[in-house]
Amino acid sequence: MSALRKNLPTKGQAVFMAVMSLLWMASSAVAVLVEGRPATLFFWLVMAMNIVLFGVSVWLYRKAAKISGPSR
Repeated sequence: MSALRKNLPTKGQAVFMAVMSLLWMASSAVAVLVEGRPATLFFWLVMAMNIVLFGVSVWLYRKAAKISGPSR
């Protein structure tokens, strides 16, 4: 189990990854909605990748919270 603990990110790193994926999704949405770019295949691939990245960061945060436990 100690090898697993070394390879998982901390809660702070997981939160940072989630915030960055949300910012990337927001900037992509603004580019389409405000600037009027057509929703191309590239846009939808980027959005799908961001949703997956956000889901992975939530999963990693939950794993890190279970391993480290509550702080005193």
